[in-house]
Amino acid sequence: MLQTFFTNAVTIFFLMDSIGTIPIFMGLTKDVSARRRVRMALAASIIAGITVLVFALFGQAILDQFSVSIAALRIGGGLLLLYISFEMILAGQNMHKDTPNTRSIVVSPLAIPMVAGPGSMSYAMVAYVNAHGTDRLVVLLAIVAASVVGAVLLALSGVLTKLLGKEVLRGVERITAILLAIIAAQMIMVGIKAFF
Repeated sequence: MLQTFFTNAVTIFFLMDSIGTIPIFMGLTKDVSARRRVRMALAASIIAGITVLVFALFGQAILDQFSVSIAALRIGGGLLLLYISFEMILAGQNMHKDTPNTRSIVVSPLAIPMVAGPGSMSYAMVAYVNAHGTDRLVVLLAIVAASVVGAVLLALSGVLTKLLGKEVLRGVERITAILLAIIAAQMIMVGIKAFF
């Protein structure tokens, strides 16, 4: 049970990419006070966490509605994660050069899709659908834990940027991307195996 929690919490945390979001978040909130930045970080993380939880809980209903198999979801989700990881490695996430209204960025683009993106949503759906009994509760707790850690990191983004520097944060993002590529390859292989 502890291993299930740890595996899912770490994977979802990587997929939410809170570390990679820090430079973008700082760029979008450069004219905002530190206190307001913390409130925005917490609000965005709560919205992102709820979004991923909703996809985890109602993923099976969505699959049934469109007659999609778990194997197909694994392959599709794996390919999507692979694409996201390649983008992170080769190009990185695009910085928004303009500074939009700070109220408008909390839900989009900050909460969705930057923190709660298609990768974390599809992974949460697969993890919850494949879990049974108390393991389903463990998956939900893992999503909450990943969201809380992400919220803390975003709230401390100003401090982390000063301490580590933008280059170190970008380096951590590249390492995260490599780990996502490995997770994606595993999802694709398990999905293909399920067809045979």
